[in-house]
Amino acid sequence: MAETREIEEWKPFRRALPRRERAAFDELLRAAKLYASASSAAVRTSRFEGMFIALLFHHQKMLAEIEEVVAGLKRQ
Repeated sequence: MAETREIEEWKPFRRALPRRERAAFDELLRAAKLYASASSAAVRTSRFEGMFIALLFHHQKMLAEIEEVVAGLKRQ
């Protein structure tokens, strides 16, 4: 799978991160894997593009959920 190869290529970056920050990077890569099948269906010029849009999509969904929670708190 292209995303798996892309993730493997980011291992040196992960190793260069401070230990306390590696978990956040790992979570970012796990989020990209959630949408691997959708990103592989898209026409793109590089493996990274599919991974990047998967991450953007995941973060957009998270932001929408947070906005709903905040809106609910404001109504209370």
